[in-house]
Amino acid sequence: VVVDAGHGGSDPGASSASGKAEKSFTLAMSQKVSALLEQEPAIAVLMSRDTDTYVDLDERVAFANSQSADIFVSIHGNSFTNPSLSGTETYYWRQESRKLADTVHKHLAAATGFPNRGVKQNNYRVITTTVMPAILLEVGYLSNPSDESDLYDEQFQNKAAAAIAAGIKEYLGIAPAG
Repeated sequence: VVVDAGHGGSDPGASSASGKAEKSFTLAMSQKVSALLEQEPAIAVLMSRDTDTYVDLDERVAFANSQSADIFVSIHGNSFTNPSLSGTETYYWRQESRKLADTVHKHLAAATGFPNRGVKQNNYRVITTTVMPAILLEVGYLSNPSDESDLYDEQFQNKAAAAIAAGIKEYLGIAPAG
């Protein structure tokens, strides 16, 4: 499983309602998801970045493809000019990624408590050129002050990370521990 922390290094990503960089949210979330998945002996976890470094989009894809990964999950925080927009969205591109998108989104949308903005098809670079099922998660809207408050909250991140990990395990057919 490749966990991709969106943006990083010289690419800060979106700016949150209070001016925080998306890259710090995506790295924190990705580290939490990876730590949870690493507890499962049947899952080998690879991160596209585990520090605040810049990794080109094509390098992220090449890394995942070269590792013969089973799935690719890119984690992001959404942003829009209308600060009242809120919600969780999951994106896929190829039809073979739809089941992964539906499964992880079901868990994540329930955990965030944000409006469920659904599973959508979009040609984001990291999910169009990967050869395995690949999704891009927009956990919530950094541009929405209420979503932002949750997105940077440790307890919320732990809950969302657990939901993402649970969705990945369900997709892979791995029963939850305990």
